[in-house]
Amino acid sequence: MKKTILITGASSGIGAACVKQAASKDLNIIATARSKNTLLQLQKQYANVQIIVADIATDTGRNMIADAIKQPVDYLLHNAAILDSPQGLAEISLSDFRNHIVTNVEPIIFLTQKLIHHLSSSENSARILSVSSGAAKQAIAGIGNYCISKAAALMANEVLKVELQKYAVLVNDYFPGVVDTNMQKTLRTAKTSTFPYASEFNSLKQQGRLSAPLNVAAHIIDVFINSDETAFSQTEWKYHQ
Repeated sequence: MKKTILITGASSGIGAACVKQAASKDLNIIATARSKNTLLQLQKQYANVQIIVADIATDTGRNMIADAIKQPVDYLLHNAAILDSPQGLAEISLSDFRNHIVTNVEPIIFLTQKLIHHLSSSENSARILSVSSGAAKQAIAGIGNYCISKAAALMANEVLKVELQKYAVLVNDYFPGVVDTNMQKTLRTAKTSTFPYASEFNSLKQQGRLSAPLNVAAHIIDVFINSDETAFSQTEWKYHQ
């Protein structure tokens, strides 16, 4: 029986690349994002893709996803996240800060909560990976919103790793490194006075040293499918070019 993977933030970047790589492994794919047109394009390109247009930053969107799924979920990839143009914490707005929290943190907890029945119905132990970032562990000037939200998401996932054992659900994080995505482009175009790493990221782009989303996605799907239970749960998963 084919296994099913649910991918959030599936309309671009690592998420869209994971849809493509999962399709190559003949998985049933549930792809969710806010962008209907992009999801429809993915559905036309690849077999076994169910799309759910929903905003996971809202409880309505998370309910839409849970209600639309009619089968066990074997793999869940929490990939969706936002990163606004760099700005110092002394200047950020409360609404922008809260937007990062509801998008980058809340789905880790509350979408997972709504999917526990689907996950625990997997024939084997279901697996959850959350795409994290070095910014979850390091204070970086200019992207405090992102650092704080990703740090909170990392801890939420660590708590879930402990608490979901009783449901036979395995949980871990994935650190993709510096990947050539739209989010990375946002950082490259920032002023170095606000975001000190802008020039470094521009150099990496010019030198072709940014990781390709498809390569990162191939590793993520491999981790889901081919790692044993102990390795899946205990390895600090990182992408290495």
